Amino acid sequence: MAGDQAARRELASTARVRLADSLAHVLGDRFVPEPGTKPDYYGDGIVVSGFGLLERCPRRAVFPPDDYVDSVATARRRVGLLALRRLGDDASDARDVATAVDEVLADAADWPVQLRRWVDELDRAGRAALAAATITWCTSVLRLVGRDPRIRWADPSRSTRWNVPDRLVQLTATHEAQMGGVVQGERVLVVADGVGGPADRIRAGYVALVRAVGTQHAPVRVTLAAPSRGELTQVAVDADLLDLAVDRVTEHVAHRADPDRSPVVPGRWCVHCHLLQDCAEGLARVGAASVPPEGR
Repeated sequence: MAGDQAARRELASTARVRLADSLAHVLGDRFVPEPGTKPDYYGDGIVVSGFGLLERCPRRAVFPPDDYVDSVATARRRVGLLALRRLGDDASDARDVATAVDEVLADAADWPVQLRRWVDELDRAGRAALAAATITWCTSVLRLVGRDPRIRWADPSRSTRWNVPDRLVQLTATHEAQMGGVVQGERVLVVADGVGGPADRIRAGYVALVRAVGTQHAPVRVTLAAPSRGELTQVAVDADLLDLAVDRVTEHVAHRADPDRSPVVPGRWCVHCHLLQDCAEGLARVGAASVPPEGR
């Protein structure tokens, strides 16, 4: 066990040094905090999230939409985690989940302020829709991962954050649950619905990287749960995975540091892009997709 801990510490230390060196290479003397001032990562710096890393077009990642609003789809995870934290170790059927969800919705005193305000404004039908979606989310997750007294469900109001030393760069990551810890070897669960593929390793690697540099111990593995596909994907955390995450973070930060030079990658996402009207490549992609094949 001591050897395993030493190996995990070495993985984390190597990733931390490599990340700092890589960012120094692309940033030079930019994004350095002023001595004696409190760093403002959101106002003056770069905050990296897993969502930004997975954006398939760098231009969209560096110019995200600014019209975010809460919805049933975005709130069900946060309400669902609060409900799962209330369940007993042997409570896994739909009736237990429904009771926990009802209890959470009836007592929002310790909720994040933005979420509480949004739910308070819902009418009866809106609250019913949120409850139904949350119950479905919880039961789907439990169907995949089961109930285990060792599982610790995450607090939805908190995320893992790590500030890059001597840089105005902050890494943030979220997860749904974890088992174990530094001594036993941490195992992290991430609910990551969607189409499987290369993005799975990037998502898992990024969560592992943020936890590794933050705790100075690399997790043993990251498990991705995809309820809509009914799949669990276990990704072992090793040097290759952390290197992949470091490279992806460095690339993303380089684009954020020089947003006007960020490349455009056209794809099927162009039709929904908020930047479409000012993007020649995206307009060309959408126009080409709308032209029927010859002979039809």
